[in-house]
Amino acid sequence: MPTTRYKAYPRHVRAHVLRVAKEAGDWKTVADIYDVKERTAWGWIKAAMDTGDWSGNQKQRGGSPKKILDAHVDYLRDELSKTPELTLAQMAELVEQKFDVTVSRETVRRALDARSFTVKKLHRDVINRNNPINKQKRSDYVIKFYAALANNKRVFYLDETNFNLWCSRGRGWSARGRRAIQNGVARVTVRLVHGRIANEFIRHFLRYIRTTTSLDEVVVVLDNAPCHTSAKDVFEEEEFHDAEMLKLGPYSPMLNHIENVFSAYKSAVKRFLARQRPAILRVPEDTTITEHRARYLELAADPLFEELVTPDLCNRAFCHSLHHHQRALRFEDMEVGM
Repeated sequence: MPTTRYKAYPRHVRAHVLRVAKEAGDWKTVADIYDVKERTAWGWIKAAMDTGDWSGNQKQRGGSPKKILDAHVDYLRDELSKTPELTLAQMAELVEQKFDVTVSRETVRRALDARSFTVKKLHRDVINRNNPINKQKRSDYVIKFYAALANNKRVFYLDETNFNLWCSRGRGWSARGRRAIQNGVARVTVRLVHGRIANEFIRHFLRYIRTTTSLDEVVVVLDNAPCHTSAKDVFEEEEFHDAEMLKLGPYSPMLNHIENVFSAYKSAVKRFLARQRPAILRVPEDTTITEHRARYLELAADPLFEELVTPDLCNRAFCHSLHHHQRALRFEDMEVGM
């Protein structure tokens, strides 16, 4: 029995017919222009109505049928843009409700993976992140930053981060602050401080810098943490008035490369604490739980900092922030978690 040969039509022909049909246009005339039989064109339209796929992609011939189509994945992308915390099971249910197509969670995962979707930690965005005032403050910071470099000033970054001893489990006791001091990208120093960075700590910090560098050559970069609210008062004191303070704009962690340095550092501390969990749970006699846990945090903090926070890491973090400097000068929106 001879094999029936069917005429193949280019994708753009099918797409044109389907686009006109979807818009309730005269698809028959379009089909006639391309010399497509009306019955064939109607078959395309009927399939698009059943599947929701109006792209014009040809149906697979032979092999295992593909259950989740591009139209299904596009629908899931739209849903994820509104509700990124959807689970695979919930997304499979959405596809079934919308298209009457039953798919497994693994099928959904593979389809999203093909579109370069991965699971990430959720970040809460702020409405005022990209308002005109904050964009202007970011631009002003970058201009002043490069002006300081042009005047051969040395830029010091003063920042803090918090640790949770049970960070491997996502909950628990908040231990103590960490302060990192970066001199350009050549040297990094860490100071373990109980409590937060207050004005008295900034005074000690400036006196420490003054032992090697004249304060009129110094620019200290601070973020907008609440503990830095009155930091300006320190720089107005006669002892420190030669030093310059430069504040980052609100909601601008992407311009502060210490954030990326801290991220790498804290990941290493989390891994260390996870390995030491059995020992952490065994509290010796005559020792409080707080003291015992704090010792393990201190045991991890200093050695890991010296091992991980290298000039090379700081240089890479700084180079990463340069791209965002240019975006700030162009008054572009900054996304959360960049």
